[in-house]
Amino acid sequence: MGNGNRETKPASSYTRKLQKEFAQRHSIDIKHASNQELELAGSHSIEESSDAVIYNDKGQEIWNLGDYGFLKEEEVPDTVNPSLWLNAKSNFRAGLFWVVKDKIFQVRGLDLANITFVRTNTGFLVLDTGTFVEAARAALDLAEHGLGEDIRDHIRAVIISHSHADHYGGIRGIIGEEEVGNPEDGKIPIYVPAGFVEESVSESVYAGTAMIRRGRYQFAFGKKPGVRSTVSAGLGLGHNLYRGTSSYLTPTHEIGEDKKLVIDGLEVEFQLTPGTEAPAEMNNYFPQYRAFWAAENCTSTLHNFYPIRGAKVRDSSIWSDFTVEALERYGDRTDVVFQSHHWPHWNTEREPNAVKDYLRNSAAIYKYIHDQTLLLANQGYTQNEIAHKIKIPQKLQEKWYIRPYYGTVEVNAKAVYQRYLGYYSGNPVKLHPLTEEDTARKFVEYVGSEELVLKKAREDLEAGNYQWAAQAAHYVVFANPQNEEARYLCADALEQLGYQAESAIWRNAYLVGAEELRWGGPVDNSKGERGQKSDITSRMTTRLSLGYLGIVIDGEKAETEDLRFRLQITGETGTVDEEFILHLYAGSLLIYSGTSKEELPYLRGPKGIIYSILQKNLAEEKERIETDIYEELLRIQSYVVDLGETAQFPLIEGKGHENIL
Repeated sequence: MGNGNRETKPASSYTRKLQKEFAQRHSIDIKHASNQELELAGSHSIEESSDAVIYNDKGQEIWNLGDYGFLKEEEVPDTVNPSLWLNAKSNFRAGLFWVVKDKIFQVRGLDLANITFVRTNTGFLVLDTGTFVEAARAALDLAEHGLGEDIRDHIRAVIISHSHADHYGGIRGIIGEEEVGNPEDGKIPIYVPAGFVEESVSESVYAGTAMIRRGRYQFAFGKKPGVRSTVSAGLGLGHNLYRGTSSYLTPTHEIGEDKKLVIDGLEVEFQLTPGTEAPAEMNNYFPQYRAFWAAENCTSTLHNFYPIRGAKVRDSSIWSDFTVEALERYGDRTDVVFQSHHWPHWNTEREPNAVKDYLRNSAAIYKYIHDQTLLLANQGYTQNEIAHKIKIPQKLQEKWYIRPYYGTVEVNAKAVYQRYLGYYSGNPVKLHPLTEEDTARKFVEYVGSEELVLKKAREDLEAGNYQWAAQAAHYVVFANPQNEEARYLCADALEQLGYQAESAIWRNAYLVGAEELRWGGPVDNSKGERGQKSDITSRMTTRLSLGYLGIVIDGEKAETEDLRFRLQITGETGTVDEEFILHLYAGSLLIYSGTSKEELPYLRGPKGIIYSILQKNLAEEKERIETDIYEELLRIQSYVVDLGETAQFPLIEGKGHENIL
């Protein structure tokens, strides 16, 4: 291996040895791999859909389960970690399933996330709506066909569990905007947890461009699945997620406290869990069905305290506490726990306490990582040292549903450290380090030459020391991205690390990084058919829109500005509904409540006026606005950066370099 070309390589002898040792250690039969989670994933099937293909309105393919046909094989390939192979096979069990016979149904495998249909007195309650519209429509069609019922015209409510786009992006495939409203008016309510709107915007819009780019590494967007490629996203299958149409509808009801509601005759309990897997999240309990919906707080994997695509660090202590609270509240009166990813876990004659064990073990591993990280931090260990030092108790390691398919102990420990102590280790040498490119150049200079670095890196590659090989070659890539030998060597090392990884998202990141080193990157346009940030941007509140405007203004270009004006947002009748004072000052957009009585220039117009500035089409809105600073507004608009044009920035080589392949 490591012969200096762009081709993918087979598993090395070191990788094959590690895979066999892993399988033996965890009692996995390489020839006929199976475990309890794989059995659960395929149980209670109503209609299988393992060959499903989904198209958008243009007839373009956006989802094809046939791409994962290789997962029908029982034998574990040597290029995939045996445990991850079982996770991938479990996620491949797609179709319509029952959770509670005749009462609760799930469509799985047509999207990264599940869509769940809960029977009410006269119709159905929908739990989460998936990532994109086309998949939601397909899920609804499958449910109607499998149950032989008209669900579409009998939806009584939608509950969105939390503020991540894979749980609300498909909503327009389930209900139309004209259908949304209060049930007393014959409309469909949308229930969300407190803070949902703000947190959805924060993640999907404010940092959305960077997350989409980094998301290609986490989910392998656009990379064709295969035994030398992506096999899973950990939480489900997801290599084509970006191709669909993401949507957003404004919620009608925000749940601000734990409560019980009766929705079309069905009692539903709401347990708020803020700060857990998402900043705004909630669980639900259905007493009539003895069923507990754990949202994404418990799944069939160790979850992320910090996803590598980027996001706010989660509070693992609170996450554990809320799971313990759920165990206390619902454990004795629950026969099945189900969630927004993966498959349910049921109490059975063989395992009468399966639900309680599932919740308890999930809570325990999150608390263990949290507490042990702080224990070690208080003993002087750094983030990296802690990540290498923490070992999960054997009792928890044996539970397949908390294996590190999505989150990992290493990243989670660093996340806990960061939440309490930040990224800085306390070592003043690291207070203001050089840029990655400058560090790489100096490293090469210290070693003596690029050739000497690569000689050492190749020795490590041939000895199976893949992390060392990747790290050393990576310095040469950052110092000189035109060095093809360095790129190919680093790619070969990353590839073997990917083959060995139990975490799906680590595997994806390693293999996408290798691909971009070999072919230049990003290879695939991550904007795809999804290009727009869904319709959430145009539906932001005025205050959130102004926050985003401040983010996309080029502060260097606007640094000499000192423009203060009044913004008045008008309603349909022309009356002023909202008022703000904006001050573009020293490159920053300061936002005031608008209560000042001072005489100021003004901008008056409908809510969409800020969206027009964001889209750089203010001129098209000229007839709908009143202002005495039109030329100044055009100047502000000129400072707006089109993030779509910058969405393909490099990750595996320096930002300061133009892509050269």
